[in-house]
Amino acid sequence: MNATFYLLIPIVIFTVLLYPLLRKTVSLLEILVNKYIQLSAKKQSQPEANHSPVQTLLHLKLLAYERIILLIERLKADSLIPRTLSSTSSCREYQLLLLNEIRQEFEYNLSQQLYLSENAWTVTVAFKDNMTTLINKAATECREDSPASLLAQKILELYITSELQADKILKIIKAEAMKNTKIA
Repeated sequence: MNATFYLLIPIVIFTVLLYPLLRKTVSLLEILVNKYIQLSAKKQSQPEANHSPVQTLLHLKLLAYERIILLIERLKADSLIPRTLSSTSSCREYQLLLLNEIRQEFEYNLSQQLYLSENAWTVTVAFKDNMTTLINKAATECREDSPASLLAQKILELYITSELQADKILKIIKAEAMKNTKIA
């Protein structure tokens, strides 16, 4: 037998042993390519969140309405007083603290007017102004050196008997949100 035959036998044995390994490698590569194609097709068929300017604006409007609803909730007397009441303050100090708290909350949310309807913003400003007036009115019924708890009690009494109805204002704002954030 010649030398070529002796070289051919190891090559044939090597190929026979290597073939199943190559087949599995090719099979795995096919699976990976198919998965990649499926993922690419799925990404292209789904629109990306906040992709279009309309979707971005809608998202910003919804966030603005959420922030304003939170503002109204935080400015309600039954929320504002428990959060801020201090047993060591006088009526005058507590009045200033409440007015400052309202001012800070409002200023923090001032930029939201850009995304709100005119009516929603007007109702929000009116509620803030009416709460300020109510606090000032309650403060006139207390002596300046009285404890803060007396002012808190007066504010709650006036709030309950007043025309200020935060629930109605919240309904107006929610209705405005639904009307102004619909996709055309």
